[in-house]
Amino acid sequence: MWLAHDTVAVLGLIFYIPAFSLALYVCIKHGFRRSSGWLYILILCLVRIIGSVCQFISNKNPSTGLLQAVLILDSIGISPLLLATLGVLSRFVDFVNTRATPIFTVRHFRIVQIILTLGVVLSIAGGTSITLSADGSYKSATSSKVGVLLYIVGFSATIIISLVSVPRRSVVPGKERHVPVVIFLAIPFIVVRLLYSVLCAFGHNRLFSIATGSVSVTIGMSVIEEFVVVGMYILLGLWLEKYNGRHTDSGGTDLGIDKWVTWLGQRDGVWAGRGENYAARQL
Repeated sequence: MWLAHDTVAVLGLIFYIPAFSLALYVCIKHGFRRSSGWLYILILCLVRIIGSVCQFISNKNPSTGLLQAVLILDSIGISPLLLATLGVLSRFVDFVNTRATPIFTVRHFRIVQIILTLGVVLSIAGGTSITLSADGSYKSATSSKVGVLLYIVGFSATIIISLVSVPRRSVVPGKERHVPVVIFLAIPFIVVRLLYSVLCAFGHNRLFSIATGSVSVTIGMSVIEEFVVVGMYILLGLWLEKYNGRHTDSGGTDLGIDKWVTWLGQRDGVWAGRGENYAARQL
């Protein structure tokens, strides 16, 4: 029997299968260790593909375990999106730190990353303890609610880092200046997606239920937002050059970090000083 939520699953497969291929290419292009932002986009695509498959299987062979798997995969989908935003931002801050006195270091990014990761762990724990009623409804576990709150804290910290760092945008290479622009364009969509998670966890309206909620609400507040942000980050990854912790002058000559900072200072007629990579290289 075709269920309304199967439509969401079909839309997910149509979008995320090609998105997975593109995200994989972007990760290969930038390197898996140094492209943590795009690595999380790749993970999100995989999570959504598996979730869609589980949705179809649960229709033919319904079981509590499969339904829990669907709920867990749906509920943790916001976390790779938040971690991807943090990872992409860390790349921008890394460039800023090579030219200016660092405000945010790897320690700050690690703290935010830990907060978001704890949110994932608690969301999974909450999903495994869900008890489904006969009509398919459920009550969110306390751990799931705490996980969502940690998402809010982590994302708020990401926004603060973005706001503080963006005034230094002029000191980074041309293409890298698009990074904060894309992040700020993505923020409204992530806010709506995060609001949907909050309403699902804390709300008592059945419209906001991952299992039995309104398909229109799910598509309007979750599916579309994820599509847009994933699409923007993949396009950004395709647009940006590979970053190896090395930089080039205007003639394309590869410069070490010290020479690159010196070259920037000579180009602008000022001494830029010595910078260090603090964020993306370590995240």
